[in-house]
Amino acid sequence: MIQHDKKQLFITAVLGFVLAAFGGWVYEEICVYVFYGYVYNRGMLHLPICPIYGFGAWGLYLLLRRVKQGWLFYLLSVVTASVFEYACSYLLELLFHRTYWSYAGWWLSVDDRISLVSSLIFGLLALLFVKGVLPLVLYLQKHVRKRILLAVSSALVLIIAADFAWVVTHYQ
Repeated sequence: MIQHDKKQLFITAVLGFVLAAFGGWVYEEICVYVFYGYVYNRGMLHLPICPIYGFGAWGLYLLLRRVKQGWLFYLLSVVTASVFEYACSYLLELLFHRTYWSYAGWWLSVDDRISLVSSLIFGLLALLFVKGVLPLVLYLQKHVRKRILLAVSSALVLIIAADFAWVVTHYQ
């Protein structure tokens, strides 16, 4: 599905990451608004992205890309995303001394770090990444000049890296 040219791989990786991270941020914003009635930037960065969704989407894709049955991909994504989210909740607390999310009061939550509802949604987001985001990125690569996509991807990496560096140096 994904080309092997290094520039194309870079473009696919960055654009896929950013689109998944932005989609995760949108999902988070909707959840906060629906559950609590207000808008609040749920990401750890200033940009409207949640990097954990970008890493999670690529992690699931790389781990499960050989699974061809949609229902099995979904089920394995739910389980894998739950384990990933649970581990990340501890890692982020250890690194940043801050709790970035809680599922307190959610149905079937485990230690308020994961919940069945969110895990089922993450499975759907994984399917959306594989069936929607990656095909969109590949479509863009066929119809937009490689130079433009490479410049945009490089700029996105620099902007995200700068935002991350600022957060790390100012929140510890």
